[in-house]
Amino acid sequence: MIQFMSTPLLFTTAEDNTYCYDNSTRIVFPVGDTEQQFLQQVDAGSCYDEDDFIQHGLSALLEQIRHYRLFQSVFTPPVITEQYMEEKILSEGISHLCLIVTDACNFRCKYCIYSDHYYYSKSFANRHMSFDTAKASIDYFMNVNRIAVEYNPNIDITIGFYGGETLLNWRLIRQVVEYTEQAYSLLFPNLVYSITTNAYLLSEENINYMLEHRFSISVSLDGHPQNHDRNRVTIDNKPTFAKVFSNLQLLERIYQEKVAAQKPAIPYGILITYDNLADFEEMEAFFASHPDIDQRVQRVSRVSDMNTSYYGGEQQLEPFSQRRGEYIHQLITRSKNKTFEDTATQFSKTVLKSIIFEPMMNLPYNPNELRGTCLPGLHKLAVDSEGRFHMCEKINPHYPIGDIHHGLDISMQAKYMNEFFAALKHCANCNLSNVCNLCYVIAETDGKGFRLETDYCRRFREGIVSSFSTYYSIMESNPHLFQDLRE
Repeated sequence: MIQFMSTPLLFTTAEDNTYCYDNSTRIVFPVGDTEQQFLQQVDAGSCYDEDDFIQHGLSALLEQIRHYRLFQSVFTPPVITEQYMEEKILSEGISHLCLIVTDACNFRCKYCIYSDHYYYSKSFANRHMSFDTAKASIDYFMNVNRIAVEYNPNIDITIGFYGGETLLNWRLIRQVVEYTEQAYSLLFPNLVYSITTNAYLLSEENINYMLEHRFSISVSLDGHPQNHDRNRVTIDNKPTFAKVFSNLQLLERIYQEKVAAQKPAIPYGILITYDNLADFEEMEAFFASHPDIDQRVQRVSRVSDMNTSYYGGEQQLEPFSQRRGEYIHQLITRSKNKTFEDTATQFSKTVLKSIIFEPMMNLPYNPNELRGTCLPGLHKLAVDSEGRFHMCEKINPHYPIGDIHHGLDISMQAKYMNEFFAALKHCANCNLSNVCNLCYVIAETDGKGFRLETDYCRRFREGIVSSFSTYYSIMESNPHLFQDLRE
């Protein structure tokens, strides 16, 4: 007797070939007409005698199911105990310390999570983290990891700076680096710093300092001037592209000087955010005309549509989404050419990866035992300007998990994880649970547990099925595309 614990997920490529995805193993395999007709009738919980397979000419499918144990996944929400969290802290430590060095910003980006468009987030404030708060955070972070090194000598840790606009508190950033290097360089000699900035305050002095002290610098730039200045403006609503781009060119020049002098420097990255009004063709033309900047494109992501009123008014106009859809279709067609990876812009390759490849492969969350979630406070510990601990810099402030005076509150960590999984009871037989990217931020409320929007799963399923279809359509023509991403 063969029991299907999840429904087979079937999809078809542009060449009209049909494949099946198995959630248990993440195996994708081609199916013929007879197999397709059979699998289309299967629901979660269905049982079939092995003779049924043989009588219908499905012996090969039966052998695959037996050999690989296909269609056997059932998602059982874990029960997180305080002991579990204590053991994880001891053995794994804390991977990344994110210091939210300021709540102030010199920009008023229209899609910012601190804007009025987002229901549960905090607002901008003229608060800066003090050195005492930063020092206490670092000491706690390092002491936890000092113990974890005994369990895992190869542990890698990073310290990140986030805002607001981080460079508004540049003095503190330098103090943190100098203190950390003085106090902990022997324990963690390969420590890397990261910083996210709008680039408006970049200068020769702070660029040189960061490149010389192992900083991974991420800069926000939303493409060509018209698109960038549409959303990324100063407090008094002035455009910012000209100064940001000039500072980016300064960053590129200094970085290249370091490379030419054979001085170690981490390449910087450009982060692009788009909404429904962004014209991808114009953005690609812009980056194609600036290849030195294009090569630094690191991420292309959409303005979040969760817990927000941002996507109203003209953002809903059909012509914009239709135009972007046409660009994606053209991009997919181009990617089937075996020269695509060598000739395309980094922008277009990043769009293809972020919209098609990474969501389908669930790269950020692989393995996916906890769905798209992290272990709050362990994979990343965010500390705000007042010294309160949070799961990460993106979640709203209603889910604290400790502070610099008392350390991590293990009971709250376990509580939030259990509340999150309690909201996923309907996921038991989901045939996409192993590529699900659901995390705390997507299901956040005002701190009273977690809630999944009613149409989230439908939209996620539609997107993943489309990504599967597109991905395998490309692979049929250009099987070596983004090989490094898939290994």
